Amino acid sequence: MTAAWRSGHDRSSAWLAAVCFVLLLILGVLVRRDAFLAADTRIILAVRSLASPGLTQVMLVASFIAGRLAIPCALVIAAALYVKGQRADALVYAGACLSGELVMVLIKEIVHHHRPIGISPKLTDAGWYSFPSGHAMLAVIIFGFGAFLLTRFSPLAARVGALTVAALFVVLVGLSRVYLGAHWPSDVAGAVLAGLGWSAMARSYSLAYTSRPRTIART
Repeated sequence: MTAAWRSGHDRSSAWLAAVCFVLLLILGVLVRRDAFLAADTRIILAVRSLASPGLTQVMLVASFIAGRLAIPCALVIAAALYVKGQRADALVYAGACLSGELVMVLIKEIVHHHRPIGISPKLTDAGWYSFPSGHAMLAVIIFGFGAFLLTRFSPLAARVGALTVAALFVVLVGLSRVYLGAHWPSDVAGAVLAGLGWSAMARSYSLAYTSRPRTIART
């Protein structure tokens, strides 16, 4: 991996993070002013119009994985990176997940936005502030950034496949939080921006300070 390659990708990650955070700031200001209330309500009602027992179960499962199983999944991914010899990546990943949780809490406290009430049935537990969706933001970091690191040195097809699956899962998680009555659509949009931005920052660090994995010696 050449220094020029690293430098170029490092800058692209930094730019992506900057763009995401600027858009997140703008979105947060508008959400705090309830600028999307009418549009969010229409989207919630449109999503709920698709409701069925089967779809509800799918959404509950997606939300459960991104919520209750998020930490176990993160631990498994970090362990897999370590076993593959990507020790530095494992540390970067663990740091991104832990700090991402703190950033999410900080954003919620700053934006101080209420959850949707009386628009659609609330089918899952959800408390505290609404923006951004913690499930969706951490899904981007845990599963999206995790997929990137796990396939970082894999063939292109494997990388594209893993990132596509991760992206589809993030979309499903975001839809589930709206469908289940826990979040506004703008909460999910903010979560994706925050998760992408934080992952891009971690990716920049990973590209700058880590290299190809070393095989762990076996005795």
